[in-house]
Order: sequence, then structure tokens, then C-alpha cells
Amino acid sequence: MSKKFTPEFSRIVKTDEQVSRKERLTIEASEKERAALAKRFELVSIDSLKAELTIKISSNGEVTVHGLMSAQITQNCVTTLEPVPEAVEDTVDVLFSPHVSEDDLPSNPDDLENLSEEELMALLNQPEPLVDNKIDVGEVVAQFLAVAMDPYPRQEGAELPKLVMAEEEAEEERPNPFAQLAGLKEQLEKKK
Repeated sequence: MSKKFTPEFSRIVKTDEQVSRKERLTIEASEKERAALAKRFELVSIDSLKAELTIKISSNGEVTVHGLMSAQITQNCVTTLEPVPEAVEDTVDVLFSPHVSEDDLPSNPDDLENLSEEELMALLNQPEPLVDNKIDVGEVVAQFLAVAMDPYPRQEGAELPKLVMAEEEAEEERPNPFAQLAGLKEQLEKKK
């Protein structure tokens, strides 16, 4: 039995209840929602998460969610593990369509293995399914945050330690056989 995912930052928009074809919406995550998202994304903290979105419905029933997402987050430095603050901004731009079913999308990564590059690109450009005229714009924003944040945060000036290969170390420690022969030759000449 599969466990259903419950988004930490959920803001449901019912597109069939929108008064106009275009609506502006500002959403902001609460402290509790930010803490839960920080745990999900393995961050030190999310100090703010906000989005100003426009929801636009076209005559064919497709819905565009477009706007600016901004956040203040703190991650651990990949080299020192010290906290690194980051300002994250990204443009949210997603098309939802009632003409696309969740069944049309791959259900697991194995489904993508045998697809050509053209088929993969077509999947990337395909609209998201619009199910029951509902869109969770909070989860959309959370996903854009996950993609937009620095995957390898570093403190200013922090560098990765230089790694020495085991073979290189062994070669440096291993005596040069020709040097040994030269030393032996010198010893034999002194004995003469």
C-alpha cells in the first residue's frame, strides 16, 4: 500500500471557481511550513518563502501559473559544514492541462530508460495534468525552490581538501630501482 504524499506548503487553487480568466495571488509559507520544507530538503533553515503568481485560464481549459518565487535559505557548506545563507529567486512558469492524464506520465525512472532524446524532450515540454480543476501552487513553488537553490553551497574562500591518490603515494614511497643500483655500484667501486 503506497503512502500518499502530503505537501508541507499547500495552497490549493480551484480554477473552476476563479471569477476572472486571470487572477493574481501572493502566497507565503508560515514558520511551521518553512521548518517542514527545510527538513524535506535537508536545509539548516528556510527563513522566508514567498511567491507572487498570476493564474491565467485559457479558453481550452489550460491553466498557466507564472510569477516570481523568492526565498532566504541556509544550507551547510559542502566543504566545512558551516551554515551558508543564500537568497534564492526563480521564475515559476508551469502549464497545466485538463487534456493530459497522470497516466500519460512515466510512473518511475525505469520508464525513461528506453526513450530517445526527442521523446524525453517531448515529456519535458508536456503540460502538467490538471486534475479536478485544482492546482497546489504551494507545492509548485516548493519544487521550484528545490531546483533553484545551490546544490553545492560553499562558504566564501572554502576549498575542497586536495586528495592524493593511493597509487601516487605508493609510488613516492617506493624506492627507484635504478637509484638503488647506482648506490650499489658506488659501494662496489669503493671496495675495490
